[in-house]
This record gives sequence, C-alpha cells and structure tokens, in this order.
Amino acid sequence: MQLTVLGATGPIGQYVLQQALTAGHRVTALVRDAGRLPQRDEERVTVVIGDAASAADVEEAARGSQALVCALGPGKDYKSTLATRTAAPVLAAMAAAGVGRLVWLSALGSGDTARRQSLVQATAAKLVMGTLMADKGIADETIARSDRDWTIALPVMFDNGPKSAHYRTIPLDGTHGRVGGRINRADVADFLLTAATSDLWVHQRIILTR
Repeated sequence: MQLTVLGATGPIGQYVLQQALTAGHRVTALVRDAGRLPQRDEERVTVVIGDAASAADVEEAARGSQALVCALGPGKDYKSTLATRTAAPVLAAMAAAGVGRLVWLSALGSGDTARRQSLVQATAAKLVMGTLMADKGIADETIARSDRDWTIALPVMFDNGPKSAHYRTIPLDGTHGRVGGRINRADVADFLLTAATSDLWVHQRIILTR
C-alpha cells in the first residue's frame, strides 16, 4: 500500500514510517528537512520537501497514495497553532489528490474531549497546555466535518517503550467515564498505521490508553 506520512521526522511519525516499511508498505514523507529523516535513502521511501500548512506541498506528497497519516506534533510548544494551520490545507490537498482516507493524530484533552480525561490530567492540561488543546479541538472539528474517511486518534499521556499491541481503543462517545494512564508512542503509531490500512474506526474519535 502507498501511504503519505506528515510529521515523519517526529517521535510518533518515525514509528509510523518504520512500522509501515516493516509491514511492506511504500511511504511518501513530507518533511521540511530531508537530513532529519533516517529512512531517506530507503528504496520504498519517497521524500517530498515542503510544509504541511501548504496545500500544494501536501497535494504533491499525497498523489498516488491510498491513505494519509498526519502524525504532526507541536514538540514542546504549548502555544502551537500547528493543528489549525494544517487541517484545512491537508483536507484540500487530499481532495485534489483523490485521497479519501485520513488518520489524524490529536490528543485526549483537545477541545471538549477534556470531559473524558482523568481529573489530574485534565487539570494539568488546562494549566499548561490550554492554548494547544483548544487549537487541537478546533482542528479536530474541521476534520470531523469533512467528507474524508477520517479517524481521529486521542492518545492519553505519552510514554516510551516498545510496541505492545495490547493497548485499549475506546470510542470517545461510545462509552462514559474518564480515562487516564499512559500509552507508548510505538503503540500510538501502531494504531495510526492499522487505521490507515483498514476500514476500522472510520468517522470515529478513538481514545488510546494502556
């Protein structure tokens, strides 16, 4: 399968790219700096230099793919507006390139999903990442109103560790109660790749935790 990955040089995007190659897929990675992509010389990796906030750049990277995985993250910039700056251009680019499947990495706590966070994590997120989570929430709504076959991933706090494949997938609106804990970045990547290469979780927001 041909996949496009945004954020491939980031911690989760790197896992997505490597897991995709291990599974035998071909990947086009849209990056700002090819030198930061360890897999740039891999035979099944195509590198496109560009900006995820540019519809033209994303369209170039998306052409020929069956699905797009957006694994972009703000790093330690808790006032980042990256999510809202990229959501609309990504959707426009996918439409122009004829790509229907979108898997979008967000976070539990984005927008009104704070109602499902544990009280400790919800309080911490509001104090430290209020601007970031509000921005992510706006982007999530943009994705959910689109005509793409979208899935929005809502992981809890990140942890390091190997892929376990024993994490939980909880529909945001299918159950009640608060969710806490942590999840390995490698497991988040496993979910993103599984969603992108299947018909699972289409038009759903999914909480990810151990």
